[in-house]
Amino acid sequence: MRGVDDVAEADRKLYGLIYRNPGWSLDEVALEAGSSVGEAEEACERLSATGLLAPSPGAPCGFVTVDPEAALSRLFSAEERLVTAHLQHVARIRTAISSVVHGFPDLRDERREAVEVETLGTPALVNAFLDDAGSMVRSRLRAMHPGGPPPEELIDDMLLRDQEMEGRGIVVEGLYQRRTAAIPYMAAYLADAARPGKGVRVAEYLPLRMILFDDELAVLPINPEDSSQGAFAIHGKELVASLHAFYDYCWHNAAPVQHAPVQHASEQQAVALDGQELVVVRLLADGVKDEAIARQLGISPRTFSRIVSALLDRLGVKTRFQAAMRIAELGMLD
Repeated sequence: MRGVDDVAEADRKLYGLIYRNPGWSLDEVALEAGSSVGEAEEACERLSATGLLAPSPGAPCGFVTVDPEAALSRLFSAEERLVTAHLQHVARIRTAISSVVHGFPDLRDERREAVEVETLGTPALVNAFLDDAGSMVRSRLRAMHPGGPPPEELIDDMLLRDQEMEGRGIVVEGLYQRRTAAIPYMAAYLADAARPGKGVRVAEYLPLRMILFDDELAVLPINPEDSSQGAFAIHGKELVASLHAFYDYCWHNAAPVQHAPVQHASEQQAVALDGQELVVVRLLADGVKDEAIARQLGISPRTFSRIVSALLDRLGVKTRFQAAMRIAELGMLD
């Protein structure tokens, strides 16, 4: 089997013989080239395809040679015509498509639910946004809290927020990891959260920090592994509905937290508060600042701190709001 170089050499030899001997027949050309007539015919077909031979019925071998430069010029002209024709064809198709789908962007928008995403790039922005969203929530708030517990000093703020939402008729739900519930101050908070109008459950694993406000707003971390990188605030009913479905799945696979045990009369009698202490508890429960309470009572801030510390010890709690909740459970604010 001949290689490419052998074929090219045979074609060059045949072209030269026909060029120099235009009066030879194909048999004579083949004999001189040292090839069969069939091989000579194949060579002529290849040369004709490149434009170096042109069919000529009047020529003894059936072909005449074409000047190589003229052959190249004809080849380029033919290719340019093909390219021009192809571009014209593409332009016609483009025009046809444009005329058919002229209104497609508007048509496509009909199938798209508008979703607005805000980037909250710092924890401070996230906290400010959550405060605003919490004040505007209308019916329910659902939160998923993977990882460790919040700092103990934030528990009072969390209880105050829950109480404020409960007062507005907001249904509050929370999902926490089980190991979080084993921490004493979190156990007390979760026990308080497991009341009518509120709900809390615990799971061995929770996949994502997430807060859902009503049916239209979700707050998710930019980086689930590092909450310090901020969060996305996502507005859009369709997407938030999917996140609610995801939350439902986690909720149904979590375990409820039991209500705090009911206190007996003997426990109520064990804690006796005077009038001043009851006023302190009520004001603390309402979120009044320490300095303001001290002014109302006509005592110094230091004296007020001693009163609060002694009160917490007697009630067996750690935070001021927990003290108010404990007194409420005992029925001493009625």
